[in-house]
Amino acid sequence: MLKYLVVYASETGNTKKIADEIFYAIPSDSKEEINVRRWNGRHDAETYFIGYWANRGTCSLEVIDLIMSLHGKNVAFFGTCGMGNDAAYYRQVENIGKVWLPDDNKYLGGYFCQGSMPIAIRERYQEMRGRIDDDKIERIVAMFDEGISHPDRQDLLRAHVFADTTVRKIPGYDIFSRIMDII
Repeated sequence: MLKYLVVYASETGNTKKIADEIFYAIPSDSKEEINVRRWNGRHDAETYFIGYWANRGTCSLEVIDLIMSLHGKNVAFFGTCGMGNDAAYYRQVENIGKVWLPDDNKYLGGYFCQGSMPIAIRERYQEMRGRIDDDKIERIVAMFDEGISHPDRQDLLRAHVFADTTVRKIPGYDIFSRIMDII
């Protein structure tokens, strides 16, 4: 059994970027990173970092299946959201994921950031002009435009810090464990 498993769902590559950074930050050789579509229950670890992109405020069914299958594990969530660079929205997306997590797991926290979206989505918003409140469309397009550069270097740095901080929350973690992982 691995110590750490980073499992992610990523449609545009945003969440994979965060997964890569988290994987890099984990101070252990006993780790693996895998797309949730390749996770089939044969991969197991003491600690799971589960990443997903927000689709209408929730995660995909394959991520829900993974979350629901875990028992007695340490679990942390991470991900990206195309709309809304807002801490309250990120907490909402995180809390929706936590709904599926069985109570016998230890939840270690979450990290979410903004991610870019395909230009076709911006075009769909633009087509709504005149049909719904144009001020609302302007705010949505502005959020879309703000997200084009995300996840950026700061987002990746925060993901790295999140991974390091999360590992330290694991019951039984101490500096000796980290030294042994490095050796």
